[in-house]
Amino acid sequence: MAKAKHTNTTRDPGHGRPPASTPPQGVLERYAKISSLNYPVPAHGRTLAYTLGGITFVGFMVLFASGVLLQQFFDPAPERAYTSVEHLVKTVPGGAFLRAFHYWAAQAVVLTLLLHLARVFFGGAYKAPRTLTWYFGVALLGTALFGSYFTGTVLKWDQESFDALVHYRETLKTLGPIGTFLGSTEAVSLNVKLFASHVTLLPLVLVLLIAGHFYLVHVLNLSPLPFGEDSARATLPPDRMTGTFMEHTRSILLYGAIYYGLVAVLAWAIPAPLGPPVSGEEMSIKPPWPFLWLYAIENMTGRMDSMVHGIVTLLLVLAVVPLLDRGPERNPMNRRGTIAAGAVVLLTLVGLSVYAAITPPQMHHHEGMSPGMPMPHEEEGAHHDDTPH
Repeated sequence: MAKAKHTNTTRDPGHGRPPASTPPQGVLERYAKISSLNYPVPAHGRTLAYTLGGITFVGFMVLFASGVLLQQFFDPAPERAYTSVEHLVKTVPGGAFLRAFHYWAAQAVVLTLLLHLARVFFGGAYKAPRTLTWYFGVALLGTALFGSYFTGTVLKWDQESFDALVHYRETLKTLGPIGTFLGSTEAVSLNVKLFASHVTLLPLVLVLLIAGHFYLVHVLNLSPLPFGEDSARATLPPDRMTGTFMEHTRSILLYGAIYYGLVAVLAWAIPAPLGPPVSGEEMSIKPPWPFLWLYAIENMTGRMDSMVHGIVTLLLVLAVVPLLDRGPERNPMNRRGTIAAGAVVLLTLVGLSVYAAITPPQMHHHEGMSPGMPMPHEEEGAHHDDTPH
C-alpha cells in the first residue's frame, strides 16, 4: 500500500511572525503610529522662511527646560531674589552659563517670533481659511512678549526690575477691579505673584495657544508660496504637495539646532546682564530692546497709560489685518496698499525704538510714585519684610 504523500499546507513555519522581508516596527511607530505624521506638505516647508514658527517652538522648549533648572536655585522673595541670582552665577557650577543661555534664548525667541509674523504678513498667509491661525499667532505674540518676557525681566530684582515693576503696578491701575486684585500685596508681594505667573499661568496659556496654532496648521496645511500661479490658491493641489511633514520637521530641528547652538556660544561668551540691587529710588533706566518703542511713547507723552494704549493699539492693528485685506490674492505686488501700511507700522516701531536708544534716559515721575517712596512690594498692611539685601 502506497504511503500518502505528506504535505504541510496549514502549518506556518514562521510561527505567526511576519515574513523576514518585513522590517520590524519601531517603538514610536508601534505605539504612536508616527508614520501618520508623514502627510504631504508643500516642498517649500523645508526652507528657512517656512520653519521660523517651528524654530520658535523649539525655543519655547529650550526656555522651559532651562527655566526648570533655574528654578532650583532661585528664590523669588524680594529680599532674597537678587542674592539668589548672585549665588547662581558666582557659586553654582555652570550657573552663569545657564542663566546667560536662558537670557539669550529669550532674545532669540522674540526675534524668530517677530520674523515669523513678518513672513506670514508679507505672504498673506493670514487670509481665509487661515485667519484663525493668524489670531492664535497674535495671541501667542502678546502672551510671549508682554507676558512671559516682561515677567522674566522683573524676577532678577535689580534696579531695572524695580523700574519694570513700577510700570506694572501703574498699569494695573488702568484695569479696575481686576488690577486691584492682581496688585494686592496683602498676603504676597508682586514679585512672587509675577514669578508664579511666569512659571505656571503663562506657560499654560502658551501651551494651549501653541496646541491650537499647531492643530490649525496641521488641518489647513502650509500656505502656498505667494508668488506665481499659486498666489491666489488657498492650498496646493495634491499632486503639487511634493514634500512631507517629516521633512518639514527635520528642517525645523536642523535649523533650530544651528540657531540655538549659536545662542549657546553667545551665552558662553557674553554673560546675562545683572544691574545693581534695588535701592528703592526711581531711576532713569531704559527697558530691554523689545520695549524701547513703548519707552519712547512714554517719553513723548509723559503718561504711563500711553504705554498701555500703545500695546493695545498694536494688537488691535494686527487683529484687523485679515478683516481689511480679505481678497484671495496673496502676492505682495498685488497688495501694495496692505504692504505699505505694514511698512509704515514697522518703520514707526523701529523709529521709536531708535529714538529711545539714542536719547539719554529720562526720569519719569508717575502719579503716586516719587523718589524715595516705598518700593512696590512694601504696601500698607503687607505681612512680610521685603527689604532687599
